[in-house]
Amino acid sequence: MNVGRRTLFKLAGAATAGSIIPGCKKEVDRLVPYLLPDDQIVPGVANWYASVCGECAAGCGILVRVMEGRAKKIEGNPDHPVNHGKLCAKGQASLQSLYNPDRLRHPFQREGPRGAGTFVPLKWEEGLQRLAQVLRDGRVPPMMVTRPVSGTLARLLSEFMDSMGGTLYFYAPDAELPLHAAWRESMGGDGAPVYDLAHADYLLSFGAPFLEHWLSPVAMGIAFGQMRQGRATVRGRYVHIEPRMSVTAANADQWLPIRPGSEGMLALGIGQLILDAHRSTAHGQEFERFHRFYGSVRLDEVEHVTGLSREVIVRLAQDFDAARAPVAIGGGSACSQTNGTLSLISINGLNALAHHLGRAPIAQGWCHDEARDDRSIPWLTEQMMFELAEKQDAGAGPVLLLYGCNPLFTMPRAVPIKTLFEQASFVVSFSSFLDETSEYADLLLPDRDALESWGDHVVENPAQTMGLSQPVVTPLYETQQIGDTILELSRRLNLGHGQSKTFYDLLRGRWKTVLADQPHTQTADWFEPEWIELLQQGGLWREPSQAAGPVNFAPSRAFEQARFVGEEPDYPFVLHPYASMALGHGEGANRPWLQELPDTLTTVVWGSWVEVNPRTAKDLGITHGDVVRVISPFGTLTASTVLFPGIHPDVVAMPLGQGHASYGRYAKNRGVNPAELLAPALDSMTGTLAAGATRVRIERTGEKRRLATLERPTMEPSDLIAIDRR
Repeated sequence: MNVGRRTLFKLAGAATAGSIIPGCKKEVDRLVPYLLPDDQIVPGVANWYASVCGECAAGCGILVRVMEGRAKKIEGNPDHPVNHGKLCAKGQASLQSLYNPDRLRHPFQREGPRGAGTFVPLKWEEGLQRLAQVLRDGRVPPMMVTRPVSGTLARLLSEFMDSMGGTLYFYAPDAELPLHAAWRESMGGDGAPVYDLAHADYLLSFGAPFLEHWLSPVAMGIAFGQMRQGRATVRGRYVHIEPRMSVTAANADQWLPIRPGSEGMLALGIGQLILDAHRSTAHGQEFERFHRFYGSVRLDEVEHVTGLSREVIVRLAQDFDAARAPVAIGGGSACSQTNGTLSLISINGLNALAHHLGRAPIAQGWCHDEARDDRSIPWLTEQMMFELAEKQDAGAGPVLLLYGCNPLFTMPRAVPIKTLFEQASFVVSFSSFLDETSEYADLLLPDRDALESWGDHVVENPAQTMGLSQPVVTPLYETQQIGDTILELSRRLNLGHGQSKTFYDLLRGRWKTVLADQPHTQTADWFEPEWIELLQQGGLWREPSQAAGPVNFAPSRAFEQARFVGEEPDYPFVLHPYASMALGHGEGANRPWLQELPDTLTTVVWGSWVEVNPRTAKDLGITHGDVVRVISPFGTLTASTVLFPGIHPDVVAMPLGQGHASYGRYAKNRGVNPAELLAPALDSMTGTLAAGATRVRIERTGEKRRLATLERPTMEPSDLIAIDRR
C-alpha cells in the first residue's frame, strides 16, 4: 500500500487526538432504534445507531453513522457514562473489521492435515449437524476458550458448557489477572479496584499504561484530564515509574526509569518511609499489619534493586504523604514479572495506608454487580496450559471450541499451547478471520461482526453500566451470530435451555427481567417503548454507588524479588515487550488504518523494531536502522534498531502486534512477533505469563534497513534522561 506524506501527517494527528475526539456535534436526522427497512432509507440522509464498541472489554458507547445502508463513521456516544462521547483509534477503525475483504463469508471444513490452513466451503446446515454429532459422540467433556464476554452471551455460553459437563475459559493476553488477585489478596474484596483519578492531587503510577490500553483507557484519559485541568485551583501532579517511557509516561510531570521487576520493592520503600514519618501516631492493631509488611526491607536495599537514588525515593514518599488525595496505581510492566501480584499488593497498600492516615479514600473496591454473569468463569492461564498438556494423549482430548481469541499467536512457543490442539479430538472456531489459531480448526463457523450483532455489555465501574448493542447494517455475508449458533446446537442436543428461538429473543427476555425491577408504567405493553428508548440511548446506567475506601489491608504473603530467565553474562538485557497502542497484542493488525497509524514516540509504521538506549547502542557499535538479532534462550528474531533515549540502558524493548503468519493480507508476513522469544516464566500467585522476565542479547547482522517512519528523529543520541517537568 502506497501511503503519501500528507496522509501520514493526518494519521499522526489522529494518533495524538485519538483518545479525546468528542462525539459528533452536528445536527443529525434522528437516533434510530434498529435497522430501517429499505423503503425508509432516504438517500443522502444519515441515520445514527447507538451501540457498544466491541474492540476491547472497556465497553465504550458508540454512535454509528449509516447512509444508504452502509456504516460510514463511528464516534463516541456523548450520553454514555464510560466514554462521554470520546473514542479511541481502535474504536473508530472497527469499521475495517466489518468491511475487511479477508472476512470469512460462510462456513468451512478442514481439508488436509490439521494446521495446514486448507479448507473447503460448507453449508450452515451441514456444519451445525456435524458439530452437534461431534459433541454428542465426545468421550470427554468439551472445552471452550473465549475472549472475555459479559451479559447475556456470558450466561448463554456458561449454561451451554455446564449442560454438557464441559468447561468455559476466558483468555486474553492483556487480562492482567494479577490486578484482580492482588486486590482480593490484600483487601479481601472481589473484582478489581476503581481509581478516582479525577479527584486525585497526586498520582503515582507503577507502569500502568492507563492512557493506552489499560482497563478502560478512554474513561481513564477523561479522568486524567479532569485531574490535570478540571479544577480551577488544583492541578494534580503525576509521576510515572517504568523501565521504558511509554505514551502514558510521556504525559507525566516526572518519569523515573526503574529496573524491571523492582516496582514492588520501590512501593515497599515508600511505605516504610511514610510509616517512619508517622512513628509517633501510627500505632494500634490496624497499623501492625502495615509495619509487618513494609518493614521487611532496608532503604539501601531498595536503592540497589531499583537503581533509584535515596533522594528520589525519599522525595516520592514525602510527596505521596503530603498530598491531600494521593492515589497509587500499578499495572502493565509491573504486572509482567514473576512477582507481579506481590508488587501490586505493595502498591495497593499505599492507598490503604494513606486512608488510615486520614487522606481521601481515592482507591475504592468494586464488587461484582448482580447483573454480571461472568464472575465465576475461570481464566485460561499459562500455568493451566502446562497442566492440561499432561492430561491427555494426542487425539484423545476434548472437543475444543474457540471464540474471539488467538492463543497460538499471543502465547509464547515455550508454553505448550499447540499441544492443546494436537490433543483435541475436534477443533471448532467461531472466528471471523482465518488467523493462526483458526487455521488449526477442523470446522469454521464464522461469527458476525459486532456491527451486525445484538448483545449487551456489563461494565466494571461504579455506575453499574449495561451497554446495549444492535446491528447497524444488514449482515454482509452468510455468517451467523455465535449466540444463535449456540442456541441451535442446544436444540439439536436437547439440552433444555434453548427455548428462545433466536439470540435476539433471549436478549429481550433477559432485559425484560432486568427492567421489571426498574420503575415503569403498569401497562400490559410497558416493555416495548422502554426497550426502544434503551436502544436509542445505548443501554442502561445507574447512579454511582458509594463504595467504602480500602481499610482492610491484610496480605498473607511476604514480598518476593522478581526472577528472570537467562544468565546475565550470556543475556545481559531484559526484554520489555509492550502492547502496541494501535495493534494491541495483534488483534488490530488486519486493519490498514491502524497499521498506518504512526507509533506516537518513534513514528514507525507497518513494521517491527528494537528500541535500544543510545548509550547501550554506542557500546555495542549499533546505529539507527541497523538490523540486529535479538536472542533469548527460547528463540531468535531480527529487526531494525531504533535509538530511543527513553529506555533503561539494561533494557531493550519491542512492540507486540506484528509477526502474523496469517490473519489476512494486511497482517500476514509483516514484522516479527516478540512473544516467540519469551520464556515460560509465570507470576508466582496467578500462574499468568510473566512477559517481562526474559533476558536477551543483541548481535549485529551487518545489514541496515530503512524503517518506514513519519519523519526522521531529530534528537541526538544521549544518555538516559529522566524527565522532570517541575
